[in-house]
Amino acid sequence: MVAMVVVLAATGVSVALAVRSDEITDLVADGGQLAMVLSVELEDGSLVTHVLFYQFSTDRGALFHVPSETGVVVRALNRVDSIDTSFQAEGMDAYAQQIAELFGTSVPFFIHMDEEGLEALVDLLGGLPVFVTDLPDEGPEAVRIPAGDVTLDGAKALEYLRYEGEGERDRDRIVRRGKLIASFVEQLGEQADTLSGRDASRVAYGRMTTNLTRPGFVSLMRELRDLEKERMITRQIEGALRRVGTGDGEKLLLFPHQEGRWLRESVRQIVDNLAAAQTMQDENIVIRVEVLNGTEIVGLAGRTAELLRSYGFDVISVGNAAGSDVERTRVIDRTGSGMYARRTADVIRASRVDSEVDPQAVVDVTVILGRDFDGRYVR
Repeated sequence: MVAMVVVLAATGVSVALAVRSDEITDLVADGGQLAMVLSVELEDGSLVTHVLFYQFSTDRGALFHVPSETGVVVRALNRVDSIDTSFQAEGMDAYAQQIAELFGTSVPFFIHMDEEGLEALVDLLGGLPVFVTDLPDEGPEAVRIPAGDVTLDGAKALEYLRYEGEGERDRDRIVRRGKLIASFVEQLGEQADTLSGRDASRVAYGRMTTNLTRPGFVSLMRELRDLEKERMITRQIEGALRRVGTGDGEKLLLFPHQEGRWLRESVRQIVDNLAAAQTMQDENIVIRVEVLNGTEIVGLAGRTAELLRSYGFDVISVGNAAGSDVERTRVIDRTGSGMYARRTADVIRASRVDSEVDPQAVVDVTVILGRDFDGRYVR
């Protein structure tokens, strides 16, 4: 009888262990897509925030930068303020929910680190490989990080993230920080075997604030081993800066174009593209675009340039077309392949795609806006 009880007990434990699951394992089994807020709180209280989208079935991921000065209606305070005010007022759960509403999609998970936590986690990961350029190595703003391919330890990674050069453009700083966060995500996968053990995962898990369980965090690292690092898509919020009165005085806030509709559509397109079984091999390639206004609507080319940038295009120049009476919008291929022009046309739903190859052109595509363009789509 004793032997039978022992056998039954052992069998019960084995069955329990076999069926034990976690939120990431369940998400993979259901064919879902990961959406997670990754944020770092710097010493001055500012946040460096990205949303990670990862499709388990295609091994493809995307990072979407969320500027801390993004303007939203903060529910807890019932006023317009910067989105990071939501974090300061209510914490990570409310902050992640605010981002989900801004993006128009569910973002159920988050990982948050303070400076000490980031430094420790980077060291546990064995450092972050990055390609460093354009950081001053002398003068008052000197950064003690060599140029080229380097692996940053925790202290250097933190210095790299904190750095804000006086002459550095916001867009350049966003790109630079995004590369560091992308390297962090990649290293979670690379070091999954090392950090999956009970003691190692406990230490790593203790360095962050997250709504993942520890088994869920371990499962996430194991899933990220298959991430196609070379095809990681990077995007950022595009909008207009406006000075707004808040509870803390006036702030210069970034409001997404068209009350966030462009942003939500950009997010939807990314989510759909990650899940697509057949995708273009150069999905993250940067297409250089020239936008010309062929109408009498002042500022139309500039607003369209911001729209295209929100989709990852590199708008090289903005100007006026030869005339202001263009009837139909044209997308002109300058390379001869047609692929870049078609992708550009898809964003604004333009049907007229022409080819005028120019080997000397500094752009891949020229867009000439006509009267049939309503500021978002060609009608």
